[in-house]
Amino acid sequence: MKTQEILEQIQDKIVDLMKTEGTDWHKPWTSKPAPINHISKKPYRGMNNFWLSVQDFRSHEWATFKQWSEKGYQIKKGSKASRVVFCEVKDKKPEWLKDDELALYKATGKLPKYFLWKNYAVFNGDQVEDFVSTMPVNTHSTELTEAKKKDIEFFIANTKAVIDYGQNSAFYSPLTDHIGMPSLEMFDTDVDYFSTLLHELTHWTGHKDRCDRDQTNGFGTTEYAKEELVAEVGSAFLCRILGVEKTVRKDHAKYLNNWIEIIQDESKAMVRAFSQAQKAIDYLEQLQLEKKEVA
Repeated sequence: MKTQEILEQIQDKIVDLMKTEGTDWHKPWTSKPAPINHISKKPYRGMNNFWLSVQDFRSHEWATFKQWSEKGYQIKKGSKASRVVFCEVKDKKPEWLKDDELALYKATGKLPKYFLWKNYAVFNGDQVEDFVSTMPVNTHSTELTEAKKKDIEFFIANTKAVIDYGQNSAFYSPLTDHIGMPSLEMFDTDVDYFSTLLHELTHWTGHKDRCDRDQTNGFGTTEYAKEELVAEVGSAFLCRILGVEKTVRKDHAKYLNNWIEIIQDESKAMVRAFSQAQKAIDYLEQLQLEKKEVA
């Protein structure tokens, strides 16, 4: 199967979930433990994280046919593989270059880059004979313990983001580079509060001194909706990582149709949203590592 066909399948699934689940489209994705590779134990990232999570399997472990075989396992007869996609940035070969690219190469000695997409067939642990998957405990809860709240607050504090509490609404201002949040008492639950704060924290990563996303567009524009989609995907990642149940924000209903239109009209919109959200998460996690190194 061609990579473009796989991306279109993922795109169609997201749009379908948005149409059937509404603003709660992320629930089938984040309600399960994150999918990991059985061999490396590393979680799948970005779109692959989403795509494997919404497959109808109980196990969260995946591997290629070769990887399962090398461990002595057999794939159950009739099992259908799922596909994951990866993008590798490579140098173009000098003989490929023409006109402007060739002139730039002669002037700088640097080869232009291109993206090489690859896809792989993987099988879930449920599709493997005699494989017993050890499912991690799902940490999502509608009621957070004091210890869990402290862990989340510690994660947020490590970012050094400026947060102005007591506001009438939740927002991130690129102009002043600060997050505005209503007080905790204004939310129905702690989960609602932290889910909202993590959404705004994802917006915060878009500042030009961080992940440098375009945040200059006004409410109601297509570009504004794209940034909101990045923040929604990013907050879903963060909620899963930190053990918070992702909740629906009422104000996101007005973005839903825009999100659907963007994904349907622009073939790369969905790829870009997941890629930028993953970069935001990587940035925030790096801040946690830097804090530990200082300590």
